[in-house]
Amino acid sequence: MLLLQKTKHLLLKRFTKLKIKPQIAIITGSGVKLFNDRNPSFEMKYNELPIWSISEKKQGVKGHEGKLKLYKVKDKGILVFSGRRHLYEGLSITDVVSNIRLAYESGIQKMIITNAAGGIDRSLNVGDLMLISGFINLMQATERGVLDGIVQPPKQIKTKLTKLIQTRLKKHIKTGIYASELGPSYETFSEIRLLQKLGASAVGMSTIPEMICAKSLGLDFAGISIISNVWDKKHKPSHKEVLEHVNKANEKLNDLILKIIANV
Repeated sequence: MLLLQKTKHLLLKRFTKLKIKPQIAIITGSGVKLFNDRNPSFEMKYNELPIWSISEKKQGVKGHEGKLKLYKVKDKGILVFSGRRHLYEGLSITDVVSNIRLAYESGIQKMIITNAAGGIDRSLNVGDLMLISGFINLMQATERGVLDGIVQPPKQIKTKLTKLIQTRLKKHIKTGIYASELGPSYETFSEIRLLQKLGASAVGMSTIPEMICAKSLGLDFAGISIISNVWDKKHKPSHKEVLEHVNKANEKLNDLILKIIANV
């Protein structure tokens, strides 16, 4: 908690000096790159921030830049967490959700949480954007936790930001249920069949802890998946493939993000 407050004061001092107050925070998933056509007003590597100085000493996952950036977009301050941490890296849940907690402590009330996900629903194609309307949590490391995720119906997301995207921007994005497993291995075809029966539209290895934390703090948030691969019996997914497909979809995601910013 002390490191969180120390990081908060460090950032607020920088934001005040720049005369930019962050209003929206965005977390980027594997390969996601935002606002490449403009320079950030401020950026710091995660390992330069007190809250991450210990856990970020080791190298993060490829495709996650590991930087905090501040942009001015459509006259709004946008704080971008360029890259996230995962439970499968051996980090604690506190480490994984620290980006949400830091955004909240910095006075931000709206969050956009992005990820790369494997498409399960047959209506999804590589490169599609999917608004997360609900989730199935299979990330817990205990048998009891995983079984709870299986027997419970998907948790519905009913935030104002999600509703705004569903109503005003629905022609730019598909909608579905996101399931998340601990990882880092990709799911077998039998696991995909189970996820289909549970009602999942796409699957990944992140995001749900962040959404649960955001909800507990009363933040208005929305989750967006880039469909980086789709499943069939012969398909063998790889992280290289994920990054290649996300890179191709980045322009589409950037356009959507700009539309969301303009509407909030």
